[in-house]
Amino acid sequence: MVSQDYIVEIASKLVKINSENPPGREFDIASFVADELVKLGMKTVIDRFEDSRANVIGIWGEEYQSPSIMLNTHLDTVPAGDRGKWSFPPFSGEVREGKICGRGAVDAKGILASFLGALRELADRSWPIRGRIVLAAVADEEVEGKGTKKIIASNLRTDYAIVGEPTSLFVCIAHKGRLVIEVDFHGRSVHASTPSNGVNAIYYASQFIEKIQKIKFKEQHSFLGSPTCTPTLIRGGIKDNIVPDNCSVTLDFRILPSMKPNRVLRTLEKIIREDIPRKHFQVRVVNYIPPAETPTENLLVRIARESIREVTGKRVMVKGFQATCDMSFLVNHARIPTIILGPGRIEDAHVVDEAVEVQELVKAADIYVKILEKTLK
Repeated sequence: MVSQDYIVEIASKLVKINSENPPGREFDIASFVADELVKLGMKTVIDRFEDSRANVIGIWGEEYQSPSIMLNTHLDTVPAGDRGKWSFPPFSGEVREGKICGRGAVDAKGILASFLGALRELADRSWPIRGRIVLAAVADEEVEGKGTKKIIASNLRTDYAIVGEPTSLFVCIAHKGRLVIEVDFHGRSVHASTPSNGVNAIYYASQFIEKIQKIKFKEQHSFLGSPTCTPTLIRGGIKDNIVPDNCSVTLDFRILPSMKPNRVLRTLEKIIREDIPRKHFQVRVVNYIPPAETPTENLLVRIARESIREVTGKRVMVKGFQATCDMSFLVNHARIPTIILGPGRIEDAHVVDEAVEVQELVKAADIYVKILEKTLK
C-alpha cells in the first residue's frame, strides 16, 4: 500500500515552498523534488533556465526503453493574492480536518505528492515493472507552458503520458484550447466638453461587448460541451477630460478541437464590421494554446479506467477537462497519447483557502501505481 504518511509529509513540504507564478521561481521546489527522486534511485536532472526557473526530470529505466510513460505535472502555482483573506497562512502546508491546506495543494502540489508516493511504492518493491518511467515536474504551466515546451524541445519522448491536474479522479481525454484575442478600437480624441466633435472608442468597445454576450456557438463536443468567449480585460482613455481615441478589449476564447483559430478570427471580424467601420478596429491574437484530444480506445485510457475501478470500486466514464493544460504540447507537438488524471476538484484550484483531501491523494497514488504496473508489464 502507498504510504499516507509519506504523501502527507511531501505534500505539506511542497506547499511550504513558495513557487508563485508570476514571478516564476521554481528552482527551490525543483531542488526539493530532485532530492526525493534521487532517494528513489531515479536518474535525476534539474534543468535550470531564466535564472530562477527550473524543471526537474527523474527517469527510471534505460533511454529509449519501451513501453514508457511520463508523469507530468507542474511546480508553479498562481499567486496567493491578498493573504488577509485566507483563514490560514497560504504557505503553511498544514493539515486540517483531513486536508492539506495552502496555495497549490490542489493545483498541483498534492498531485505531485501522489506521483512521488506511487513511485516510492514501486521503488520499495524494487521496481517490479519493465520499461521506463519519466517524472517531469515542470515550470510555468500557469502562464505559458515554458517548462513542458522545453522538455519537448529536448526530444524527451514516451509512449504515453499522464498530466496531473485536478479531475476528481476522472479520466479526462480532451481539453479546450485557449485563444486570447485583443481587439483595439480606434476613435478620435477631443475635449470631453465637446464629445460630438470626436469619436469615443469606449462606445465602440461597449457595443462589441454587448454583442459578445449574445453569441451562440453551433459547435459542440461530446466531452467538452460548447466553446466559450469571455471578455477579461478592458483598457481605454488617458485622462478624465479627454474623449478616448483608443480602447482595447481582451477576450478569452475556449475553443474545441474542431475549431480553427483563423476561422474564429474571421467570425469575430464579421461581427464587429456589422456596426463598426473596418478602419476603426484591429483584431490580433495574443496567445494560443491548442485544444487536445486522445481517442477513447487508446490503451492508456482503458488501463486508467480499469485502475480507478479497482481502487475506488466505481466505474468511471471518460470526461473532458474544461481548463487548458500542458496536455496540449504533449499531444500536438510531441504526439504522445495523453490523459489528464488527478485528485482534487478544479473548482477548488486558484481559490482562497485552497485545500485537498488527504484520502483522495492516497487513492490517486494507488491508481497511478496500478496504471504503471499495467502499462509497464
